[in-house]
Amino acid sequence: MKDNYCIGINMGLHDSSAALLKNGKLLVMGEQERFSRNKRANGEAPIDAVQFCLDEAEICLDDVAYIALGSSQELLDKWHELTEEEIAKRVRLDDPNRLFPKNIFNYKKLPPMISVPHHIAHAASAFYPSGYDEAAILVVDNRGENAATSLYFGKDNHIKLIKQFPITESLGLYYRIASQYAGLCGKNRNVGKLMGLAAYGKPTENVALKIVGDQVSFEETKEMSDIRGIELADKITDKLLQYFQNHCFPYAKELVEDVMAYSNFACSVQNAVEKALLRYCEILKEETNAKNLVIAGGVGLNCSANGKIAASGLYENIFVQPVAGDAGVSIGAAMHVSNEKNPEQCVHFKMNHAYYGKQYSTSQIVDALDKYSNLDYQILDERQIAYRSAKFLFENKVIGWFHGRAEIGPRALGARSILGNPMYRSTLVKINQIKQREIWRPLAPSVMEEFFHDYFIGTHGSPFMIVATEVRREQRSKIPAVVHIDGSARPQVVSRNTNRMYWELINEFNKIAGIPIILNTSFNCAEEPIVHTPENAIEDFLRTSLDVLVLENVLIVKEAG
Repeated sequence: MKDNYCIGINMGLHDSSAALLKNGKLLVMGEQERFSRNKRANGEAPIDAVQFCLDEAEICLDDVAYIALGSSQELLDKWHELTEEEIAKRVRLDDPNRLFPKNIFNYKKLPPMISVPHHIAHAASAFYPSGYDEAAILVVDNRGENAATSLYFGKDNHIKLIKQFPITESLGLYYRIASQYAGLCGKNRNVGKLMGLAAYGKPTENVALKIVGDQVSFEETKEMSDIRGIELADKITDKLLQYFQNHCFPYAKELVEDVMAYSNFACSVQNAVEKALLRYCEILKEETNAKNLVIAGGVGLNCSANGKIAASGLYENIFVQPVAGDAGVSIGAAMHVSNEKNPEQCVHFKMNHAYYGKQYSTSQIVDALDKYSNLDYQILDERQIAYRSAKFLFENKVIGWFHGRAEIGPRALGARSILGNPMYRSTLVKINQIKQREIWRPLAPSVMEEFFHDYFIGTHGSPFMIVATEVRREQRSKIPAVVHIDGSARPQVVSRNTNRMYWELINEFNKIAGIPIILNTSFNCAEEPIVHTPENAIEDFLRTSLDVLVLENVLIVKEAG
């Protein structure tokens, strides 16, 4: 029987990506930013990501049965209420010539392109890889075509809409505007900074978000039904920024030199969003009586909120898609179309790892290193790599770790990571300086699966560093570099079955230090995508104060001084 391939893409204005399914199973995924080195791939079509997927499967576009688009241009244009003149001037995100230039892909006939509504793609990205036959589905982001939050129920091969909430109630947009007020948004909208700052404050501020019954609403945005969709986000932004300036300390926006003044504001926003998300989860429970919950959409990357949902006890099991943001709709769109076109191949699987990216061989790494005449390196076996790396960590060295297939999503999971010793708070300071991050931002632990409950409170240990939990009080002094000021952490649970080499490294560190945990953060510097090639890793190693670089079985140690 001929193999059936389906490519899903996110072709939006940011976070473009591609995912390839073979007979309904996720084979490989690529994020355009990793290839172009343009953070979030703003304005880029996922051309390199698509080519990567095809190359990995050793096929061409002519071998693909369907192309699934992770949003609908038609629905978006309708909601925007564009005039014909405006539509004619606008770049169509679903333009085949933009997405699949003939001179690059050289196809005979382009496979059929099928648009999937944005929130359906998010929902599918969380439900089908969850391992659950049925689940409540929570999709929360800035906005889809015409909605900000969607509640679904997934069962077998079907996803049913329960309720939707409009853009005027967008938690994603609200969180972005709050981050902007605090001066933490930046050109790449890194709103996670606000989440880190929230732990330093108290929820004392009036931050405009109200919950009445099933409705989430914001002061100053209630009477906006007559505004065209294309103008709505800007209008909401202006009104909420003005509200924050009028009601919230320090009564001025974007004072980045005085960021700690916004700590109570950040805490109040985080607290309000958590309450709103919990209300949505309650509605889903009331409507579906499901024991499982799955989450996707950009707000799904808020690990503190995910931790509150997990701790609520509303659901027995929770799965959060590790690529919860818009890049993940390439996975969901492909799964939705594949299941519709080939229901006999409908695949539910447990996504217990995120290693669907690129891997490099030792010979490819040596070829890259030969371009740098000043670097001495050793080629070792895996046992030596694990032992020596663990010893370097114990000596409080910081390691750039590049091993195995790259993880997908924004969180490093032991494939493209910067690693440190969690036993000293100074490690946090040093690594934040290396990555040019604000000094108050937390870093996360990777913990061996066997020891999760010894160090953390909670039943929802995640392999994706996406659900915050409380660190046991008696253990906090042992791992201060990965404990946030409020006693929380966002641990990654590492299984020997899913990343054997990374598990072996932590195991060796445990033998030496008696601690089955290491500090793990993404291998990149500020405003830079996670490293993709050996050359990317080498350049970051040379221009920062990283002490050691591991590239597969190759070890490089920076000379002191």
